[in-house]
Amino acid sequence: MTNDLMITILNELNIDYAYHHFKKPPEGDAYIAYFEDEKVRFLADDKVYGWEPSFAVELYTKNKDLTTESQLISLFDKYEVVWSGGESVWIDSEQIYQTVFYC
Repeated sequence: MTNDLMITILNELNIDYAYHHFKKPPEGDAYIAYFEDEKVRFLADDKVYGWEPSFAVELYTKNKDLTTESQLISLFDKYEVVWSGGESVWIDSEQIYQTVFYC
């Protein structure tokens, strides 16, 4: 996964997004913060032959939004992005749901 591919996917989803955090709160009912959470290495014989970033994609919604989650998953599938996660939590202090995907 590259940052360019992540941006392509998020542009196609058509909701507000930012790398890591927003400078001011987004206005919509759904938005995404994404960030690189690891560098996945390809290695053998004690040598790193290459690497690529993996990302955490945090979907925030005012109400549990299965439609937006499904659209994001469909885009991951369309671009053949291997993903995991999808667990949701309620953040009481923000009055918002957070659903996290890893890819």
